Amino acid sequence: MPFSTESTPANRRAYTVLALLLAGVAGAVNATGFVALGLHTSHMSGNMASLGESLALGERRMAVLAAQVLGAFVLGAVTASALLDASRHRARGRHAAALLVETLTLGGIGVVLASTHGARDPVLMWGLSFAMGLQNALVTRVSGAVVRTTHVTGVLTDIGIQLVRMVAWVRDGARGQGVPGLLRQVRALPSAIEFERTRLHLGLALAFLLGATGGPVLYVHHGPAALGLPCAVLLLLTGLDLGYAGHRQPGHASRA
Repeated sequence: MPFSTESTPANRRAYTVLALLLAGVAGAVNATGFVALGLHTSHMSGNMASLGESLALGERRMAVLAAQVLGAFVLGAVTASALLDASRHRARGRHAAALLVETLTLGGIGVVLASTHGARDPVLMWGLSFAMGLQNALVTRVSGAVVRTTHVTGVLTDIGIQLVRMVAWVRDGARGQGVPGLLRQVRALPSAIEFERTRLHLGLALAFLLGATGGPVLYVHHGPAALGLPCAVLLLLTGLDLGYAGHRQPGHASRA
């Protein structure tokens, strides 16, 4: 489990880089997809609600579209899990296949958008949802279900919980030591191992926001070519994964 005390610092750093870059990709793809196609494809809560609303109002076309997007997301998750299982015994490149499939999917969508001059084809929405389902399952598996990069609801919830824990940590550590003890605890807070996940989650929220800001800006100025940046990041991660031999932890050899 990369984000546990059982994993090495090198493993945690590697997976932190993976998670932060993929969060940026997800933010860019989600926001760019909304600008280009009018639909958020990285988080499924809204699409599930849209399905229910459409069924209640008898809007068959919207209900079918929402169901298709949900199904594509699940198919992406299935694909990532199957690819990870197939490559779990490799010392290198265990995530490369899933990353390449996502790259090809996003690249293909960019090409179709460019050739159709931004037509809002439902197939493109399926493709974006598939890519986000694949990415979310990939990061969920490799992080031991600690990280999900395609939506920030859980990330923000964890940040709120951790903020209370941080205040309690400072208070308890400084108890009986007065102001000097309080100041020591505050200075030690940024490097405290107890809050490594807090720093990660803050980074994920910021990375998603940066992607969600930069993606639409690039799309407005450069059109579908904007999807080239997420593809470039994914190719970079693929190269890093192929060149990195992760250190397996006892009892976790079949999970990554």
